[in-house]
Amino acid sequence: MRSISFKIVLAVMVVVTVLSGCGLTKMQKKYETVKYEVTPNVLETHGGKIPVTVKGTIPAKYFHKRATVEFAPVLKYDNGTTALKSVTIQGEKIQGPGTLIKKKEGGSFTYSDVIDYKPDMNLSQLVVNAKATLKTKSVELGERKLADGVIYTSERIENEGDIILAEHGYVKETFVSKNADIYFAKAKSDLNLKTLALNKDESNTNKLKEFTDFLIKEWQIKNIDVTAWASPEGEQNLNQELSDDRSVTAEKYLKEQFKKIAKDKAKAKKEKVDEKKLEANIPARNLIPNGEDWDGFMKVIGSSSIKEKQKVLNVVNSEPDRLKKQKTINDMIVIYPEIEEAILPQLRRANMKITYYEPKKTDQQMAMLATTTPDSLKNDELLYAATLTEDLTTKLTIYDAATKIYEDNWKGYNNAGYICLQKEEVSKAITYLEKANTLMPNNGTILNNLGVATLWNKEYDKAKSYLESAQGLGVNEGYNLNAYYIKKGEYSTAVSSFGSRTCSYNIALAQLMSGNNTAAAATLECTNPKTAAVYYLMAVVGARSGNTTMIYENLPKAIAAEASYRAQAKDDREFLKYNTTTEFQNAIK
Repeated sequence: MRSISFKIVLAVMVVVTVLSGCGLTKMQKKYETVKYEVTPNVLETHGGKIPVTVKGTIPAKYFHKRATVEFAPVLKYDNGTTALKSVTIQGEKIQGPGTLIKKKEGGSFTYSDVIDYKPDMNLSQLVVNAKATLKTKSVELGERKLADGVIYTSERIENEGDIILAEHGYVKETFVSKNADIYFAKAKSDLNLKTLALNKDESNTNKLKEFTDFLIKEWQIKNIDVTAWASPEGEQNLNQELSDDRSVTAEKYLKEQFKKIAKDKAKAKKEKVDEKKLEANIPARNLIPNGEDWDGFMKVIGSSSIKEKQKVLNVVNSEPDRLKKQKTINDMIVIYPEIEEAILPQLRRANMKITYYEPKKTDQQMAMLATTTPDSLKNDELLYAATLTEDLTTKLTIYDAATKIYEDNWKGYNNAGYICLQKEEVSKAITYLEKANTLMPNNGTILNNLGVATLWNKEYDKAKSYLESAQGLGVNEGYNLNAYYIKKGEYSTAVSSFGSRTCSYNIALAQLMSGNNTAAAATLECTNPKTAAVYYLMAVVGARSGNTTMIYENLPKAIAAEASYRAQAKDDREFLKYNTTTEFQNAIK
């Protein structure tokens, strides 16, 4: 009996095994009836990712009730493979988490996954490997190609951005002034330097000497002002005449000083003095007779020790009538003799003021010194000298010198980083800018430039942090964030971040990726200069909008400007519909 039972079991196992094998073989043979649809039909990168969606359709009477199929997509490219997640599809007699497919009706399943983009994936194939299992036996159903290549237009971000050069702070034209006072006796306008107390005062004599010494400088004169006043206790017309006469007296004194300086110089050179020429060479003067000095009166009273001075000030300030105001002062002189003795004499004066243009190095001198002996220039002069040349290498040399000579000043580092960005030496720029940021934290200019530099270095999250910090500090270069939004696949946000900008490669790229081909074409048309990248993107716009003229006119221009675009165009899946045509082949010759 045991022998008979064993034979029966063995026979059943053989039958089951045979049947299992027959079921898998049938599935293997008819595997071509299983249909796959990939969306999009050509893979495309967005935000640095490649989304993959596959719909599988299983025909009726194909799927064995007890079978399972492991669906395992793989992206294959020259330098490797990237496996996507796998899913399990199972027959109606199988218990488990897989997608159920009924034998009689067939069915479908939808598969989605996202993988990180790498440039190697541009030329690739998305394939699916499927393995069917029935009980203990498995067979490979075969490899099926689902998609060919990856569109990577969203990755064609150009290094654009608003970077900021720190102001050099150099002022080409500065003025140096010196002034001195001459005092006069009451109701007098004659020169009295030797006996009048205020003129003999040591501080005033020292100031007069400094003034006359200042006159000796052979600097270019901007202007000479002689301003004179009278004390306000006398008759108004007389006071105006006094201020007139005092200005003339001070002017004569000034002229004599210029003559003396000229004669001394001539004597030193043993040259003959021409009096007429001497007179003619005296610089022009501005005479400003101001009449009564009410402002001076208020100022001197305010700084005096006179009792009840505030009362005096209030009376003078509140009285609009000049005669009444004058009577008030006369009355006060009786009450406060020090007004007559100490206050009013200070108002009977003429002020001489000369203003020179401060001598400066010429632009030619600074440009030469900046590259030969940069340590002979001040920091602001060095930074200014860098603006005198258009050559980026020379600019960088000067700014780099500034970082070494004035190593604690952030401007040299910032501006060196700025030039490195213009030269697209991104890593070098970051080094300079990070040093600037160390020296001057929370500086909007530096943070903005660091944001641009890290964007170009593809450190997108760091760039966003820098740029948002710069915005918080008032440096509102919102345009710079557009590359971040494009990279993250936030195309609508990128489009809205350009502000008043209208013509830029990255604007066009954002418009294209958001589906607005018309706007992208218009933006590229007005973008200058027309770089190879601009022409190439115009061709892509043409491909997406079905405008073959745009393709065939712009591809040759892109290739002429930069030969590497020939190979790119040949393999770019943007041109999949056109790359076998004669016109396309001619365009990329």
